[in-house]
Amino acid sequence: MSRSQQTIIFSARGPWNDETMIRGAKEMGQNIGQLDLSKPWGCLSCLYGESLMPPSTFKAFAKHTKIRKSMGLTGLAVVIQDSDIANTIQSQLTKAYQAAEVDFAFLSDINSAITWLSNIDVSIDTHQANQFFQLHSFIRSRGY
Repeated sequence: MSRSQQTIIFSARGPWNDETMIRGAKEMGQNIGQLDLSKPWGCLSCLYGESLMPPSTFKAFAKHTKIRKSMGLTGLAVVIQDSDIANTIQSQLTKAYQAAEVDFAFLSDINSAITWLSNIDVSIDTHQANQFFQLHSFIRSRGY
């Protein structure tokens, strides 16, 4: 996880559990603390693999999403890669995002996600974000 201007950028391979959610929420809080909360801010996540949550983890995720919305979260851009269950992941995340009443989009690539965030007035440095996601790619080699 890192920050680019007014955007929290996140890259990881799931699945998630309560322990990873607690650790991630603390790190997210530290990054949010570096933002100017008087301006629009957002998140760009690139999720790999089976990025699903069991019920207890989902409950915490939904709660944290609502809290972030109350802190001014403007939008969430999500890219799902290297996953055989992308539709299931998208369905689970959609439930939490809709419950928090936050603007969100699932996009096919990082540049589309950057454009989407820019279109809702969330500032992000394209070069910095692309560098982050190149360094933090979790695509597994298929070995065939």
